[in-house]
Amino acid sequence: MKTPPVFYCQLDYADRPYPSPSNPKGNIADNGCGPCCAAMVAENMLGIDFKPWDACELAIACGAREKPGTDLYIFSPVFAQKVGLNVTVTEEADDALAFLRAGRGLVIANTQGDRPKDGWIGVFSNSGHYIVLAGIEGDTVRVWDPMYRPGRFDVPGRAGKVRMEGNEAFADFSVIREDCRDRPFFLFEKPND
Repeated sequence: MKTPPVFYCQLDYADRPYPSPSNPKGNIADNGCGPCCAAMVAENMLGIDFKPWDACELAIACGAREKPGTDLYIFSPVFAQKVGLNVTVTEEADDALAFLRAGRGLVIANTQGDRPKDGWIGVFSNSGHYIVLAGIEGDTVRVWDPMYRPGRFDVPGRAGKVRMEGNEAFADFSVIREDCRDRPFFLFEKPND
């Protein structure tokens, strides 16, 4: 029997501080999608103990904590070095797709959210949000969304675009491509031995 992945929902951690200079009372539930994604990457890829609050502490220490969340351009290389992974950053969805198809590692993707000008309703968030792309089969991507709660994908504009199995979401790569248009993908892999 397959062991379920380690999954962290940021909404479970309203009691865990994640302050920013503009929000000294900030917490993981408010803006902790990036640290929750980092924790899932570390624990699932490496089997190490690296909790969301460990990631928050690292993000604050390296200056990546921003008013609306976490700057993964700053955080990802520091995080990767801390846990012993390599990271590549791209804004090309096809690079992330090829990386997943090759089974090289896990991807943290940055969704854009709603785009009223072209009528797109954000599938994984109405605004910027980080999710983990955990694998692909055919064109179906397995996603760990740190904001997932039952009913999240049943609203107009999201309904029918995501299938759930436990805490794992499954969506066609075309949905990921559109949801992350013009946004970065952070590709994490183990170093070559």
